[in-house]
Amino acid sequence: MKNAQYKFFTPTKLLFGEGCSDDAGKWLKELGGSRVLLVTDEGIVKVGLAEKIRKRIQNEQLNVITYSEVRENPTVNNVHEGRDLIAEENIDALVALGGGSSMDAAKAMSILSVHEGSITEYELGLRAFTKSGPPLVAIPTTSGTGSEATMGAVITDQQTHRKFDVVDPLMAPTLSLVDPLLTASLPAALTGATGMDALTHAIEGYTATLASPLTDALHLKAIELLGRYLLRAYSDGSDKEARKNVMMASMIAGVGFPNSGLGAVHGLSLPLGGHFNIPHGIANAIMLPHVMAYNLSSRPGKFGDIAQALDKKNHEPAQAVETVYELRKALNIPVLRSYNIENKEIPLLAKDALGRNSNCVTNPREVTEEEAKELYKRALSEV
Repeated sequence: MKNAQYKFFTPTKLLFGEGCSDDAGKWLKELGGSRVLLVTDEGIVKVGLAEKIRKRIQNEQLNVITYSEVRENPTVNNVHEGRDLIAEENIDALVALGGGSSMDAAKAMSILSVHEGSITEYELGLRAFTKSGPPLVAIPTTSGTGSEATMGAVITDQQTHRKFDVVDPLMAPTLSLVDPLLTASLPAALTGATGMDALTHAIEGYTATLASPLTDALHLKAIELLGRYLLRAYSDGSDKEARKNVMMASMIAGVGFPNSGLGAVHGLSLPLGGHFNIPHGIANAIMLPHVMAYNLSSRPGKFGDIAQALDKKNHEPAQAVETVYELRKALNIPVLRSYNIENKEIPLLAKDALGRNSNCVTNPREVTEEEAKELYKRALSEV
């Protein structure tokens, strides 16, 4: 049998619309849930969203146990604690409420609850999963990670300070309720950071080595929506049209990039999160224009498309980089040096960036360890 020129797969049922999260309890009941683990973080609890969703679930006479300890970069400990709760409380369904951290943690908790060992043993390429865990309903509250549409999780090993990927179709959410109304209370800083995460997914997915006409269509649409609406959502969180379109862009990119691969932005940003706990969206935003400039020569036509999608009159490839710089500045994304990283840390970061399962593998231009060091230096020189 001949190999296909392109392949595309998306495993999750996605429902998008204002207020669709109100039906969380009904969907859980339909999926056979009776004892539900609500996986979230302290921030979601503080703004009242966790209680709102908890009541929606309890309205269907379902029991709810809440785990709200998920870290900004979810840890091995988070996953193991959730797995243990699933066993102790006889959990038969999960809800992930929050950003990518809560969704990634819940995916890993669910799948690990029906397998032996530590989540570290299931890093991509090591040990395989053989069956799915309890059904998972994902309810994103940010517009950035696209984790509601993906079949993987990024977990931080707090012992080694290394972030690693766990990926399997069996991990994907059973259902995702993508409700833009839940982003209305998202602070401006988080709106900007998560929106830049979505933009990174779209730009890297569009230029990655495994990109196809189908992923190109998805990613170019996501870039267009973010170019038009991200700054609006950042400037006015009550702008429903902007919120809706930024969330749509995030979801679209989440469907696309698992099929196209990503690139050196993610390759370089993951160590920044693992070693210095820099939020993922901010790390991506910091590295994005530097990697785009590095990649320009390898995909000039596609970077011209990106410039056009970002609604610039000048469709020159280099204009795409300049536009991203301008957007990042308008969103007040902090620079790398504000995290007290020194030049002596760069060799460790570069080595980690090119380690096992590096996203640099699908970058359109090869990245060596020396080139990785140079990209970090450029980012660190920004003021």
